[in-house]
Amino acid sequence: MTDSAKNKLVITLVGIAVVIAAVGAAFYAHNHNSAVPVGETNASAAVTEPQPTFEHIDDPESESPTAERLVYYNGARYRYREDIDTLLIIGTDEYELPEDNEELRCNIQADLILVVVFDNTNQVYNIVQINRDTVTGIKRYDVLGQYAGIVDLQIALSHSYGTGGLDSCRDTEFAVSRLLYDTEIDNVMSVTMGAVPVLNDLVGGVDVMVEDNFRGVDDTLVMGQMVHLEGQHALTFVRARSSMLDDNTNLNRMHRQRVYMVALMEALGTCLEEDPDFAVNSFSEMSDYIESDISTDEFEEYAQRFVDYRQGDILVPEGETTSDGRYIEFHVDDDALQQLIIDTFYEPA
Repeated sequence: MTDSAKNKLVITLVGIAVVIAAVGAAFYAHNHNSAVPVGETNASAAVTEPQPTFEHIDDPESESPTAERLVYYNGARYRYREDIDTLLIIGTDEYELPEDNEELRCNIQADLILVVVFDNTNQVYNIVQINRDTVTGIKRYDVLGQYAGIVDLQIALSHSYGTGGLDSCRDTEFAVSRLLYDTEIDNVMSVTMGAVPVLNDLVGGVDVMVEDNFRGVDDTLVMGQMVHLEGQHALTFVRARSSMLDDNTNLNRMHRQRVYMVALMEALGTCLEEDPDFAVNSFSEMSDYIESDISTDEFEEYAQRFVDYRQGDILVPEGETTSDGRYIEFHVDDDALQQLIIDTFYEPA
């Protein structure tokens, strides 16, 4: 593969990750008031025992660690699939990555959490969307930064300890894996919300039809008109909800985000075809907004899969949202979650 082809694949992956992480998961908007502030503990939070798992059994004939993961579920035996890979994409509520942060708590939350599951046999990728307010066991640390056990809190707060860099990504990865009954996460990528206007402008802006009432939020977005989104207007278009008129649900925003995603990916494809240097220049511009443990070779592999594979389902764990008037919590339906995990990550043994 030539350097030009490699760079094109990398920026394609970055573009898709930005679209998915920053605008593609419609359910989970930035909302500082919905989670417990760092340093506080919700009255309902409690130190937890180890997460209960499926009934595991050993496979003495297998030499693969994942293949040994056999479980009984509803009277049947299932084996963890060896032909899948998982990429965790985290959208954070900061505009840029923290620089040389030595604080023990960074106050950065995982605003949006997605697990992309690549099915390498059927050449399809599915996306598991995890509500940022999902209550699950997250790692906590004391004032000296020493591990102090696991506490049940909103999963968004799993990113709040550490520097806000790869260490925070690892803590969120732990919480996601734990929530999904120890499902293996192969790689992790975090993208800040500041990436949206940057990539939007790199492709020359995006044309969309405004179908919602942005009056008082962004008066340049006039309802019923086609507009050319540039800069922060793009971020407003895909993220605004709580301050919107006639929109106290997520449904309108979900539609806007789908509209924007299609337009952005079309513009991105045009730039990649017309400018051989676009990928290299864009990747350098985007580097301030991305944290990842993905190697160059892995970047190429993931990008190629995004190009070659078809997008499958977007899977959203079922559950119930509760509020005590100050904090919002989402509690998953354990039975439904277990079925989702069996369907997505396992096969009959």
